[in-house]
Amino acid sequence: MVPVKLLILGTQNTGKTAFCVRFITKRFIGEYDHKKEVIYRCNKLVDQDSVDVEILDLASKAGDSHPPSLESSIRWADGFLLLYSITHRASFVKVTPVKKLIDQTKQSLVVPTVLVANKADLEIGRQVTTEEGQKLAQELRCGFSELSVAEEVSSVEAAVIQLIRLVLDQQRPPADRRSYMLSVRHALTRKLTRSKTMQW
Repeated sequence: MVPVKLLILGTQNTGKTAFCVRFITKRFIGEYDHKKEVIYRCNKLVDQDSVDVEILDLASKAGDSHPPSLESSIRWADGFLLLYSITHRASFVKVTPVKKLIDQTKQSLVVPTVLVANKADLEIGRQVTTEEGQKLAQELRCGFSELSVAEEVSSVEAAVIQLIRLVLDQQRPPADRRSYMLSVRHALTRKLTRSKTMQW
């Protein structure tokens, strides 16, 4: 069992808690008002790894984009989900300073992060285009997903699995990656040799 700790961040009303509950339970609940941080836990099979997932959802108050525990929570986490609402440009604008704080706190050039544009079902109220989200994700070196937590459980799962893969890839030492690729190559070579032998 591989432990993976994720932190979900975003301004109030971006759908952080709904996102977590959707991922864990597959159910959608639209309204939340929690006043303390919550850790959601589940087990997932990602490729061939059995992963023990923890997602930390910090309590957010109106106008409080940097709760006091934020830096210690960043140090705790292996990967980050940065949420904004496509119907609320201010939530999009606040992503960049949060990502900069993550990079400074982790002191790493590559921090496993996925930028999530939520509320894609509310097209009529859109204030942030898909292209703007994609461009920001490139600038911040993040994965990107535009989705509706309310409508698509599969897209929520895909975004989290994408982040887990980024975390696992970073955790695997370079030597392990090389040896893994070599073992795959040897196995394929043996298989090809055996099939050629069988043909003759």
